[in-house]
Amino acid sequence: MLNVTRLHNAVSSAAGMRRGLELAAAYAGARQAFGRPLADLPLHKATLADLGVEAEAAFALVSRGMELMGRVEHGVAGEPEQRALRALVPTVKLLTAKDAVAHASEVLEAFGGAGYIEDTGIPRLLRDAQVLPIWEGTTNVLSLDLLRAESREEAVTALLGDLAEQLAAVRALPPPGVHTDLVERSRAALLERVRAWPDSDGDALQEQLRELAFRLGRTYAAALLARHAAHRRARHGDDRAAGVAQRYAERWLGGSPSPALLTAAQR
Repeated sequence: MLNVTRLHNAVSSAAGMRRGLELAAAYAGARQAFGRPLADLPLHKATLADLGVEAEAAFALVSRGMELMGRVEHGVAGEPEQRALRALVPTVKLLTAKDAVAHASEVLEAFGGAGYIEDTGIPRLLRDAQVLPIWEGTTNVLSLDLLRAESREEAVTALLGDLAEQLAAVRALPPPGVHTDLVERSRAALLERVRAWPDSDGDALQEQLRELAFRLGRTYAAALLARHAAHRRARHGDDRAAGVAQRYAERWLGGSPSPALLTAAQR
């Protein structure tokens, strides 16, 4: 039951982010500033690109969570997949929920004063998003759940193993060009930290769980985006997804996006 309701919560997060993005993009095409549409202003264009990348990452996480849950429900999931799902559900729920709130706040700001005025209906996006980190487990509760899942089932270790398989799938698809170095390093660092849990002081470990949960979710999302990008490039010659994947990884796992990546992600 918790898997269903928590993933349903994550679906709501991803859907709200997509809705906010579409509204902000439409407004940017119609609103004029400095004699040009907002959508043509470089800084606002970069803001919309970041909103788009975050929405795609949330969708990737939710889709993978639903895929694994479906495999488990139909009895075709292997034992590692079952354990990976146990850690993936709280990770997806906590990350997409918190991102949905930040995303909605940025969308309101993109509308300027109109984003604050109740008559426009835009403020409701933020109010509706705020329930998502609370419903079916707060961020702290879900972070602690990851520790329990690892101690009982080695679920976090299984999820990191699944993450490694996502990266292997990227390397198996020609042509090269979808970079996963940041994701690889983050996965290795996470695995090292999780392996140290049994010997860690309990209170000190709990203090770190929230940060680790976010890092785990963003690393997994970056791997999913990279796999999608490799598929799009290999099968369709499309580089846009590669720009999205690299922009997300560089924003959350280290580094800063290059101008070329900014252009690719904005397309």
